[in-house]
Amino acid sequence: MLIGLFDSGVGGLSVMAACKKVLPACDFLYLDDSANAPYGDRSDGEIEAFSRRNLHLLFSAGCDAAVMACNTATSVCADKMRAAFPGKTILGLEPAVKPALAENEGRVLLLATPVTAKHRFYPPRVTVKPEKTLAAEVEKAYGDPEKLRMLAERVYGECRAEGEFSVIVTGCSHYAHLAPYFPCKVYDGAEGVARRLLSLIGSSRK
Repeated sequence: MLIGLFDSGVGGLSVMAACKKVLPACDFLYLDDSANAPYGDRSDGEIEAFSRRNLHLLFSAGCDAAVMACNTATSVCADKMRAAFPGKTILGLEPAVKPALAENEGRVLLLATPVTAKHRFYPPRVTVKPEKTLAAEVEKAYGDPEKLRMLAERVYGECRAEGEFSVIVTGCSHYAHLAPYFPCKVYDGAEGVARRLLSLIGSSRK
């Protein structure tokens, strides 16, 4: 079985890694739309057009299922994409806010792109911090642990200056690459997507 994923850059690689862990027998095809990165400051119409084209390319390449490994694209048009590709399995990437709230007391900090922040509403215990340039910065720093560490330290310091929080939820797949360098527990949606994909594929094989 061939699983396709797309994102506006390297962010979705963390999602693909999580999917590979639970589906080691599957093959994976990753579409890196870096030519249009970042999605986080694009219009809804642009994001929808990019997503439609990306999914068309993945399914035309023979993918049996596709993952929108981008929180921004998911928040803007996941439902529209499922309607545009009837009969196709399409999963989106959602921030892991529910497990973060369930497993921790105190405030939860959600780092998100401006587009994701405006398209979702969260419980009062969640502080949403839109990041205009962070995805692009992670894209540039990817592959350099020291640069990622310095970037994480800067972002963490800025967030602490604005208020207390107990854990961080990454609302952009790019931000997951900073998780090893944050001095607190971090939640992202990659494992949830992987479990959902395993469930759907398991059901389709019965």
